[in-house]
Amino acid sequence: MTHESKSAFRFLTPCSPCSLEVVQVTSDATRDSEALYLDRPCWTPDSKRFVFLRHRSDDGGQKAGLWMCDTEDEFGVFPIHEYDGEDPAHGFALSPDGADAFHLEAIEDRVELRKLSFDGKEETVCDAPQPATRKGQAQISTVSADGRRVLMGTFLGDGQTEGAPHGAYIFDGVDGTWWPVEYGNGFRNHHSQYSHSLEPDSIYDILVMGNVEKLSDGSWLTPPDGSWRWEDVPPDDGKGCFHNVLKDDGSDWRAVPVARDESLVSGGHCTWRGREDSVVFGVYENPKGEWSAPLHEASPVRVPADQWQLGSHIPDTSYVDLTRNLLRPDSCHFGFDGSGKHFASDVNGYTYAQFSFVYVGTYHSPAGDDPYVTIRFLLHPCASWKTQPSHPHPCLSPDGKYVLFQSDFSGRPQIHLAFNFEYPA
Repeated sequence: MTHESKSAFRFLTPCSPCSLEVVQVTSDATRDSEALYLDRPCWTPDSKRFVFLRHRSDDGGQKAGLWMCDTEDEFGVFPIHEYDGEDPAHGFALSPDGADAFHLEAIEDRVELRKLSFDGKEETVCDAPQPATRKGQAQISTVSADGRRVLMGTFLGDGQTEGAPHGAYIFDGVDGTWWPVEYGNGFRNHHSQYSHSLEPDSIYDILVMGNVEKLSDGSWLTPPDGSWRWEDVPPDDGKGCFHNVLKDDGSDWRAVPVARDESLVSGGHCTWRGREDSVVFGVYENPKGEWSAPLHEASPVRVPADQWQLGSHIPDTSYVDLTRNLLRPDSCHFGFDGSGKHFASDVNGYTYAQFSFVYVGTYHSPAGDDPYVTIRFLLHPCASWKTQPSHPHPCLSPDGKYVLFQSDFSGRPQIHLAFNFEYPA
C-alpha cells in the first residue's frame, strides 16, 4: 500500500457546493493512471474500493498493471497484477461482487480468461482460440451482473474477407465454456454492456452500438483486417449510430427507438439506468444550428429486422427527453449509481476542452408524467481531452457517494475523487 493522495482544491469553482471535497488519488509523475471505461465494473459493491489502470513508467522501471484504491485507508493504492508488456490495453474488469478481477492473456494461439484474487492467486477460468486478427481490439468489454459470464469484444474476421463481422467471445466461468456472437461489420465500436439486472429474463441481455455497415460509395465501414478506417472516408447518412439489445447467445435481437434522424443524432454514449431495463442515451440535437446534447431514455422493443436501424422512427414507439426542462442540455460521458436514481456526467469537451465541467443529477419519475432529471454543477476537471485518459469520464460509486474522474491538469492523466456533496432535489 502506498499513499499518493492530496487535495485537489484547484478543481473547485465559485459555483461548486461549499461542502465539496476533491482528492487526487494518484500522483506518480512518471506514468499515466486511468480509470476503467464506464462500461466495465470498477467499484466493489460496498463502494469502498475501486480498480484502475497504471501504465508503464517512462523509463520502463515500473510495470503497467491493475491497481486498487482503498477509500477508507486515506485513499491508499496498491497493485493487484503487473504486466510484462508496455500496456495491458483494456483486458480486465472487476467482478460484480468485488471479490476478484478478470483479465485476458494471449498465450500462443489461445486467449485465456483469468481470475485474479487480491491475495495474489490466479487461475484460468477458460480459454478460446486467439482471434484471427488482433486489430479488432480484443478486450473485456463487460461482465454479467451475476459474475458468471465475461464478454470479450473482438473482430471476428479472418483478415481477408470483405464485410467480416465484429462481435464477441462469451466466456462462462462456471462450466468453462465459450462461444462467439456475431454483431456485424458496422459494430467495430460496439461498447457492449451486460444488463445490470439480476432478473432471469434480463440478466444476459447485452446492449450494443452499431453503425450502417456500407458507406455511401458502397465500401465496408470496416476493412477486411478489422482496422479503423480514418482516411478517405466517404460521407455516411448523417444520422449517427443505432442501438440494439440481444441475448448473449446471439438471439432475441431488439431495437432501441432513439435518434437516427438528421437533426437528432446519437452521440454514441449510453448506459443502462441502474438495474432497470431502460437505456439512457446521449443525443446530439441540431434542428436550427443551435447545438445541444440532451439525454433521452427508451426501452428496447421487438420489431422486424428491417426496423432495427430506424431509431426514433420505429413505428408505434417513443422515447423520453429527460433533459427537456434544462435551458441547454449538454451531456457527453455519464453513468448512474446502482439504484438508477442518480448520475454523474461531463460536458462535451472534444472541441473546447476548457468549457467542459462535471455535474451530478437526480432522476425523477412523477406520477402521471414522464420522467425527467435535475442537475447540480460540481467542478471543473481542467482536462485537456487530447487522449482517452484525459477525458473526465465521471463514474459514480454504487452508493452514489463518490464521483471518480480523470484529469491531466497535473501534466499527465491521474485519478481523482469528488465527495461530500448533495444531489439536486
